[in-house]
Amino acid sequence: MSGIIPITLVGATGLTGTEALKSILSSSHPFNLTVLTRRSLPQTPPSSNSQTSLNTRLYTNLFDAPTDGQKIAEQGGIYVSCLGTTRATAGGTANQEKVDLDLNRDLAKKAKEDGAETMILVSSGGADHTSRFFYMRIKGQLEEDIKAMGFKKVIILRPGALLGERTENRTGEWLMQGAFKGLKKIGMNYNMSTYADDVGACIAQLAANPPSENVLTLTDDKIVSYAKQFKQSNSSSTI
Repeated sequence: MSGIIPITLVGATGLTGTEALKSILSSSHPFNLTVLTRRSLPQTPPSSNSQTSLNTRLYTNLFDAPTDGQKIAEQGGIYVSCLGTTRATAGGTANQEKVDLDLNRDLAKKAKEDGAETMILVSSGGADHTSRFFYMRIKGQLEEDIKAMGFKKVIILRPGALLGERTENRTGEWLMQGAFKGLKKIGMNYNMSTYADDVGACIAQLAANPPSENVLTLTDDKIVSYAKQFKQSNSSSTI
């Protein structure tokens, strides 16, 4: 895409959202980036392109964003969701569904109404709206709902177990990450885990270089492939 691209990011303080934010800011392509968040952003790097701008919109309650009367996306722009929570953080599966499915769906619908043409969603490996497993079912249902909204392009990332440093302490996940990192070193976890920085780089690459497909679903190997393209073309860009 040519020109400054308007892009909205939600979930920017989580593991994949933080990496998406870093990658978008480090892109040689100019973006007009708006971040919707409940928490202040972590320290962000300076933009590699002098035309890139960052606007942070803080909410006391992110559930207000779809109905507060403010636009959350620009005409012809991109809407990116890295928003998600856990059952423990949310306080049960019912509350987790309110965030992972209901809030995500409401925000995407509002972005579409505001004029966003492209939706990039970080989902999960194994997402399936017919699954008997709660987490996979709500992730799959969100995918189906978003595909039915009428975006010109829908890009769905389905990473496996996410690897990277979280700001919050999740002991069980820390142990799991150690196991998957060990498997990665010996090449035995194909499409089972993905580094969060690759997810972020993949998002930035596809935002600047949209695919020809109207609906594109990517698993770990394709995510890494797009991330490599981004890192190779933006390794030392300052414009």
